[in-house]
Amino acid sequence: MPTFSASAYVVLGLLEQSGSATPYALDCEIRQSVGHFWAFPRSQIYAEAARLVRHGLVLEERESVGRRRRTLSLTPAGRDLLARWLAGPADDPTEIRDEGLLRLYFQQDGSSGAAQIQRLAAQRLQTHRRKRAEYEAILASAPAPDEPAPNPPGLGLRFQPPQAAALAYGLRFEQMAIAFWTEITEHGADVVDPRVPTAETDSPR
Repeated sequence: MPTFSASAYVVLGLLEQSGSATPYALDCEIRQSVGHFWAFPRSQIYAEAARLVRHGLVLEERESVGRRRRTLSLTPAGRDLLARWLAGPADDPTEIRDEGLLRLYFQQDGSSGAAQIQRLAAQRLQTHRRKRAEYEAILASAPAPDEPAPNPPGLGLRFQPPQAAALAYGLRFEQMAIAFWTEITEHGADVVDPRVPTAETDSPR
């Protein structure tokens, strides 16, 4: 069995949750859920799905008439592979790909550099506040804890404990980022010392 990327397991995991789905439905679900923390171009959905079909991990059924839509579903082999991945080690380091931090790293000292850092910090602060607002909107639209799951499950917002925990991580990350860029906005980069952690956060609106 070849090695699969994490993106392939995104497809397998969503199909496990939904029972079956078209590539378009998968794309919509990714944008509403794991797309918040795992970059997944639309073209990659089709590439990953085709590869999983070739290896017998996903079954593809195509309509014979009309739009000839493709419906994807897990095979037993695909379900087994997903289960092994979920139970396997998760020791890869977390990557931080933040262009704001990259721009901050290459700023220069001096008054002109300080002014540019202030502008950068203000822009990043707005960005992270917008992202926090997105997460808060997801939380506000989540079903009540006692609301029964749809049957069949299909795709759509899920808010069971594992998905709620992932949302909590996103909210906490945005709060941390907001606190970081707020500190730079108010005091400048020269007073942000990694040896002195801060517990201050930007209070929710």
